[in-house]
Amino acid sequence: MQPIKRLIPIKSLNTFINYACVLTAGLIFSLAVVAQGPSQEPPKEPPQEPPPQPAAANDNAQSSTSSSEVPLYESRAMRDKTLIANAAGEQAQWLDTEYGKLLAFYRPTEAKQTHGVLVLFHSAEDPQTWPPILENLRANLPRYGWETLAVTLPQKYPQPVPARASSASASSTSTEAAPGAEAPVPAGNTEPAAAQVSSSSSSQVSRDTLVAAYVQAALQFLQDKGQFNAVFLVDNSSADLVLQQLLPQIKENPKDPETIDGPIQALVITNLQSQEQLTTAELTSIFANKQLPVLDVFFNPDDAEQDKARDLHRAVAMRQKLDNYIQAALDSQPKIVETDPRSFLAARVRGFMQKHASGTELKGADNKKTERQTTP
Repeated sequence: MQPIKRLIPIKSLNTFINYACVLTAGLIFSLAVVAQGPSQEPPKEPPQEPPPQPAAANDNAQSSTSSSEVPLYESRAMRDKTLIANAAGEQAQWLDTEYGKLLAFYRPTEAKQTHGVLVLFHSAEDPQTWPPILENLRANLPRYGWETLAVTLPQKYPQPVPARASSASASSTSTEAAPGAEAPVPAGNTEPAAAQVSSSSSSQVSRDTLVAAYVQAALQFLQDKGQFNAVFLVDNSSADLVLQQLLPQIKENPKDPETIDGPIQALVITNLQSQEQLTTAELTSIFANKQLPVLDVFFNPDDAEQDKARDLHRAVAMRQKLDNYIQAALDSQPKIVETDPRSFLAARVRGFMQKHASGTELKGADNKKTERQTTP
């Protein structure tokens, strides 16, 4: 028996076996990876948006934010007056009263000689609502030596504050009501409390008290200016209230019937409020001093109602034996505009004051004032 011959060396065979094992292990690992497949991660959920807040919640958040802010003005009325005062410049004057600040407009003389001052009282809370006839007097009389001081008074019948629906009520009306839901209640006055009340404690004070305080503030302002020769212009709506404290201070001057001993030297009545005619008792009180010159001006066309008012004014003036009572009707005159320096009304009022209330300017060492000439 012949011996078996080794065709392949043992060392080479071992190396081959090692290579085969490595290849086999790599193949097994590859098959395992393919069988497992790619790793799948769980899908990510999109970010959830917060649920929409109802309109009422948004309004409450906005109101809480706005309430924390300090308002620039105490009220809407004070805001409007402040803006008007800023636009008027030096003419705007804030007078101090015990019920708050009072906005007035003072215009000094524009002539070499000062004859006096015309104080205009009108029942309009907002100066921008003054009629053009009064603005014409205020702006043009200083050219002829008459200073002017315009004071706004509380209206006899205050304008109601218009109701404004809130955002919540507006949004509720824009959407349909749900079935079975109750009908929405109409929104009432939802104005903020600060806008409903006045800019000061004057909202809680009667009109009579406010008018008296405003008149005293105007007189104090004139005294500080050294101006003592004053003529008052009042409308028929506030004439009795303006004069009820001043008329008792007027004393008869037997030495000089042309000179009034009191805070005013003459009176101009503008019958602008046809719905608020003066009564017999009010006219009797106004015409109590027979030495006080009165210019009684009517503006509307004569009708039955105005004829009756004119007759009543004239009758009471004659019964009170006024020395200088002049009644004028301006319905037939051209329409008065603010910028007309030669309006018939300005000429009428200026001629009346020049005749019955013109004073002489006295210059002292410490002050300058205008007084009436007196005869010893």
